[in-house]
Amino acid sequence: MLRRFVGFVFILAAVAGMIFTVYGLVQVWRFRPVVTQTVTDNLALFDQTLNTTQQGLTIVSQVVQTTTLDVASLQTTTESLAQAIHATNPMLSSLTKLTGTDFPAAITATHASLASAQGSALLIDNVLSALTSIPFSPVAAYAPQVPLHAALAQVSTSLDTLSPSLATINTSLAAGQTSLAVVETQLNNVAATTKGISDTLGSAQVVISQYQDATAQIKVSVEATQLAAPGWLTTTAWVLTFVLGWLLIAQLGLAAQGLDMLQRRPESK
Repeated sequence: MLRRFVGFVFILAAVAGMIFTVYGLVQVWRFRPVVTQTVTDNLALFDQTLNTTQQGLTIVSQVVQTTTLDVASLQTTTESLAQAIHATNPMLSSLTKLTGTDFPAAITATHASLASAQGSALLIDNVLSALTSIPFSPVAAYAPQVPLHAALAQVSTSLDTLSPSLATINTSLAAGQTSLAVVETQLNNVAATTKGISDTLGSAQVVISQYQDATAQIKVSVEATQLAAPGWLTTTAWVLTFVLGWLLIAQLGLAAQGLDMLQRRPESK
């Protein structure tokens, strides 16, 4: 009785296993085209994404190259301007010294000379006036529109107007020299900053090149996988078919064993 029960269980298990195996074989070959198409589409989408990534990296690389050239040009311009301003400092210093010291000293000395000459001219004017006032003098009358000492006094007065103008010029030059020094410092800072930006852009270009190389390698692998994927999936389907076939054979053996146990008569004592 027990043998018959075990044989019946073997037959049920074999039948269930064969149904499962046959169902598995049908599903393997049923879903093989679907899985192949899905894998192919996903690989195609992956390949398209890599193409887009490569195009984006190319655009970014071009932008970085253009920006690097612009920044380098800005750096060169600011450095040249800073050097030009630095070169004008000695000239401004000379002009400041001229308007603040040399010219005022010359004006002062000229004032002194004119004052001395004015006294001599007044004496000369008086002598000439006295000579020409003598009756029957052969010397023509001396009556200039502007006496010499008065003309010298006018010149001295005119020189007085130069001092405020020179002081204004000197103040402007000193302020301009200070402002130019500030501008030169700021230009040097800009040049240093642009140099740092240029170095950073150079490093970014190296990183972009590395990404481009990595993307190209991945794209080659994806393209190779696209070509090999259908073959791999077909091979996998055959391997599963082989395994399920062996399981089916094993289930047949189990069913035969169960059937034998049901048909075998109990041994007589």
